[in-house]
Amino acid sequence: MLPRRRALAVATLAVALAAPLAGCSIADKIVGEDPAPVDESPQKARAHIEAYLAAMTKRDTAAGRKLLCPTLVGTFDKTATGEGGDFNKKTKVGPAQVTDVRADGDGQLVTAAILVTPPGGKPTPVGVTFLVTNIDSGWCIAREDRAVVLPSMPAAASPSPSQ
Repeated sequence: MLPRRRALAVATLAVALAAPLAGCSIADKIVGEDPAPVDESPQKARAHIEAYLAAMTKRDTAAGRKLLCPTLVGTFDKTATGEGGDFNKKTKVGPAQVTDVRADGDGQLVTAAILVTPPGGKPTPVGVTFLVTNIDSGWCIAREDRAVVLPSMPAAASPSPSQ
């Protein structure tokens, strides 16, 4: 009986000693802290605008339209292929590249440089800023600011090591 009591006492002591350690950070030191969540918003917004720029270059209005938030679709349908529209068949668009992505409230401001050649005109570099946001149906372009003429096209950015 004595060995059984001793075994029970040792087991009880082990549980009693382990209980305070459970709340200690020893396990955290061994395993490490939980990783911080990664905010993928900038990458998602960039990819969304890159897809829109590709659609503009190909003059694929259906592909461009799909990337817009529902609030912009009506305006897009009225202006996209008209004079000064992003998808005007007489205007050559390209090359184009994203030059900046910044957080803005619940969305991301994505700036792009685009080389635009109007009918009978010369190629002109313009900068456009888009607001990209994530709504119930997914990522979409919520706003496109008026284009501004740039002094020149920026040099193509080299991809970051994480891309």
